[in-house]
Order: sequence, then C-alpha cells, then structure tokens
Amino acid sequence: MKKIAKGFGIGIIVAVIGLLIFGAVNRTIAMSEEETQSEYQAADFSTHENEVAVTVDETDAISEHDTLSTPIALLPVGEVNQAEIDALFYMREEEKLARDVYLFLANQWGLPAFSNIAKSEQTHMDSVLELFNRYGLTDSASAEAGVFNNIDLQALYNQLIAQGSISAEEAFKVGAAIEEIDILDLQVRLTQTDQEDIQQVFNSLLLGSYNHLNAFVGNLSNRYGITYEPQYISSDLYQQILSTETGGSGSGFGNGQGGGGSGNN
Repeated sequence: MKKIAKGFGIGIIVAVIGLLIFGAVNRTIAMSEEETQSEYQAADFSTHENEVAVTVDETDAISEHDTLSTPIALLPVGEVNQAEIDALFYMREEEKLARDVYLFLANQWGLPAFSNIAKSEQTHMDSVLELFNRYGLTDSASAEAGVFNNIDLQALYNQLIAQGSISAEEAFKVGAAIEEIDILDLQVRLTQTDQEDIQQVFNSLLLGSYNHLNAFVGNLSNRYGITYEPQYISSDLYQQILSTETGGSGSGFGNGQGGGGSGNN
C-alpha cells in the first residue's frame, strides 16, 4: 500500500513539473511571437518613413505611373484614324520636349529632381513609341536634344529653357508649366480616340503628369517657400491634383477628362 501511495505521489510531482515546463515553453513562444510582430511592425513603419522622406526630399515620382495595368501586347490592335495618328506624333514629341528640358535643367542646376523625372519622361516616350510599332507608324522624332518637327513645340522648348536658365526657382516653375500643358493636351487627345491601347498609354502619361506636377510644386514650396499658382489648368483641377492620391487607377481622376480647363485662374 505504501508503494502504491509513493508511486502515486511521484506521478503527481512529475505531472506538476510537466505542466510547469509546458507553461514556460508556451510563454516563451508567445513572447517570441510578440517580439517578432513588434519588430515587423517597426521595420514596416521605418520603411514607410524612408519612402516618404525620399518623395518629399527630391520628389522624383517615377515608378508607379510608368507601369501600365495591362501589357500593351494583350490589348487589341484596331485601325487608327488621322486624328489618332496626329495625337501619337504630337504626344511623342511633347514627351520628348519634357525630357529634353529636364535634362537641360538638370545639367544647368545639378538638381536630381530634374534628372529623375527626365528618366520618367523617357519611359513615356518609349510607351508612345510602342504604339507607333503596333500601328506601323514611322517615328520621325529627332534623336537630337532640343530639336522638334512641330514648330510650336520647338518655340515652346526655346522659351522654356530660356526661362529655366534664370534661376533654380524658375526652373521648377518651368517643370510645373510643362506638366500643366501636358495634362491639357492629354485630356484633349483622350477625347479623340477609342482605341483601348492608346487610351491606356495616354492615361498612364496623364497620371504621370499629375505626379510630376506635385513634385515640382513640392520642390518650390519645400526649397524656396514659393506657393505655386497654376498657369494653364483651372484652379479646381489643380487643387484636385494636389489633394488626391495619384498612385493608380483608383485615384479618382478617371481618364482625366473631367475637371479640366484652359484658364489661368
């Protein structure tokens, strides 16, 4: 009987020790999981802060608008009319104008914002060139910087580099003006085509212009304390662009045809 009681007591002790060990292990695992989660949250927050810092500092704003939602090769190829052909030729050169001016200003003032956004404009040029290839059009855009077939764009280029050479502040105003002009032209061209691939490329360029306008306005404010006033688009559209996230198709701008205007108010 004593042996039974002794064995029973030992069993209870073993069980208690086992429970204590099991509880300690569970607490260790829980603490480890909590620490891991905290570290993950801290790392994610830190990364987000770094991204915001880069955007505010140099506001290059290149990436998201240069990625089309559907590969162009998967979209149908229709038949383009003369208005659509004219739009492609014009937008190819207008994106070249933006790129060439920004490269000139980057060299003039040594500011990374211009060289960064020039890279984005090159991507925009390439997107339009892809449409040229799809529709069997021959690209006539000059490979020489600052040279344009369209006489109006040539005159505009000459005017803008002259203004941008005055000061860095004027250079950022030139950048904002280019994006305003681009926005208005893209709005018009979008009304002139029903080709899905052209619409997609033009909408991508439009969102890019919204983003770049924000970038130049932000630089004027952060670097020089200058409050930019729109020179070409309406005040309503300008305020909408500044106050709305433009990172994708859910930006609230649609195809950019709403809210536009040509006034200087």
